[in-house]
Amino acid sequence: MSVRSMRVLTYLVVASLAAIAGFALHHLWNSSRAIPGPGLPPSVVATHTALLDEIRPEFSLPSLSGEPVSIRRWDGKVILLNFWATWCPPCRREIPAFMDLFGNYRERGFQIVGVAIDDPDKVRSFVHNFGMDYPQLVGEQDAAKVSERYGNRYGALPYSVLIDRTGIIRFVRPGELPRERLESELKKLL
Repeated sequence: MSVRSMRVLTYLVVASLAAIAGFALHHLWNSSRAIPGPGLPPSVVATHTALLDEIRPEFSLPSLSGEPVSIRRWDGKVILLNFWATWCPPCRREIPAFMDLFGNYRERGFQIVGVAIDDPDKVRSFVHNFGMDYPQLVGEQDAAKVSERYGNRYGALPYSVLIDRTGIIRFVRPGELPRERLESELKKLL
């Protein structure tokens, strides 16, 4: 085989591998944003539902002021743990509904905790400009590791976890969480 033929064969192999990798990443991204349920590959369903009915993992991350805060701070409340980032369009879309629901249900023991997988300075500015009124914890890699501990193996954003008053995970949603769906799940726990 000539050098030219070997070079062409190498390019074809590399191009084929790149196409396969691109398809796999596209499939994983789209699957990780979907609601686990019928029609999804079992591995995707298992990834996002593995922690249902399990006790929530413990963690601490810095608040916007830099002090470490434990998830235990909100023991006894129904918690929506929302992993998000300032650069994420679906995250931005769901925040107004979250703020509205928080205002409507906080007196009944509902607590939203944002976990920003982002730069703390960008998060501070975003929270101020957007008028977000629920606590934010921040961290780049550390927050991503917490998200993974909560079943988010593919790094979907946003990623929401609803935890009951006893600390048991009752609902998980990779991707944007519609207001109606959150309110429906929330009412079951209040």
